[in-house]
Amino acid sequence: MENRMSDKKQTVQPCSKLVLTILILAIVFLEGLAAYDFVSGGALAYENWSRSFRDLEGLTEAREITVTARNDSQSFGLDTAAEDCILSYMSLYFDSVASLEEQDLTALYDTADPQAARAAAIDQTALSYLIGVRALQPNDLKMDACSIGVTYVNAVPQPGGSVQIEVLEDQVVNFAFIPEVDASSTGIRHLFTLRKDGDAYRIVAHEKEEDGYLLIEECYEKETGGADPANVKEVLDQIKSSLLESARAAIDYQNAQRDTAADSKAADKPHAHPYDRGAAVAYAMEWVDPLTVKRNPDWFLYDGYGGNCNNFISQCLYAGGIPMDWDGYAQWKWFDDEVDTWNQPSGRSPAWAGVEEFYNYAENNSGFGLVADVHPNLYAGEPGDVLQYGATGEWRHSVIVTDVIYGEDGRVQDYLINSNTTDRISYPASAYAYYDFRLIHVLGWND
Repeated sequence: MENRMSDKKQTVQPCSKLVLTILILAIVFLEGLAAYDFVSGGALAYENWSRSFRDLEGLTEAREITVTARNDSQSFGLDTAAEDCILSYMSLYFDSVASLEEQDLTALYDTADPQAARAAAIDQTALSYLIGVRALQPNDLKMDACSIGVTYVNAVPQPGGSVQIEVLEDQVVNFAFIPEVDASSTGIRHLFTLRKDGDAYRIVAHEKEEDGYLLIEECYEKETGGADPANVKEVLDQIKSSLLESARAAIDYQNAQRDTAADSKAADKPHAHPYDRGAAVAYAMEWVDPLTVKRNPDWFLYDGYGGNCNNFISQCLYAGGIPMDWDGYAQWKWFDDEVDTWNQPSGRSPAWAGVEEFYNYAENNSGFGLVADVHPNLYAGEPGDVLQYGATGEWRHSVIVTDVIYGEDGRVQDYLINSNTTDRISYPASAYAYYDFRLIHVLGWND
């Protein structure tokens, strides 16, 4: 729901402010009461409620940010101070991306430790880059509200008294330009290493499996060759500047494509059979979940082998009636996980689970199988089409379009997408940290 309290901030009278305060307190109290676990005594529910209230109380705008622990950290041997450190990190991070105003994550790190200082600098740069690339987009990618869940997976004591904690993040976001849409992400893995500092904990290491963080980390490793220079921050600032320069050029091109989309001509590529877009999108909605990682057990999982994204996309197209193709050189098939490029119904072809390989198949296939236009206007897409994301000259990720957002002028404003690794539902295409994208417009298939 769109929150317009900030529009009225200047005109609220003292009496109205009192009523508003009472209403907020009543809502928070009722939410806390609803979440209370009367069997276990409700300690965890109370912690989550009080965290949510502190976030609401501290916001500079009328923006709702809640961070909730979805299971009991104490069952992993963690005390409340360790959990508080992680929830504080999540609150600070999302307050930054919700407002597109960068805050200092490094304050949560033990930066006296050189390795912790390096980790803090990478983390801060990744946050700064994401804010920067979203600010370049024509859509308003601030958040009216966001709800973040943290699920504790493991906690392992480390030498020297620190503890390594694995958590999975889920989130539901209402972006300002589409406040009615619940855009969800799940299965975002974090690996924190915390060290006790008095009664509190500080972060000494942090890794995150999400596009923006992975991009910054990869660029840093390539730039430094794995050896930390004396000027870590300067190197990272240069990386961020270069990426944002590339992003600006890519988004300028995308905006020009949007302006000319209505005049673009559809590809003249004959196909004997239509593509069932509704069935493909229905499959895409069925096999992603807003809270947990959900996979179809009939298919092999590639999450641990570079990501399940294109495997998921291939399953969606197959559900939409596109047949497997083992005829000729260009193949698209999956019968088992053994690579097999012989012209026979066995094994798998690289195009089934590979991003670049799938694009090459869609571009080069002729005769039997998929018919697609890989050079359309970027905003000629329809539900069931495929977007592929890239950065630094490498195509990295495939997603499926589940809906098209139109602006007041009737032009395509954005796409909503579903994906695996990271698992996303109804997520705006423009919110990705990968700044480049290409469209594979699926037309149908031939015998």
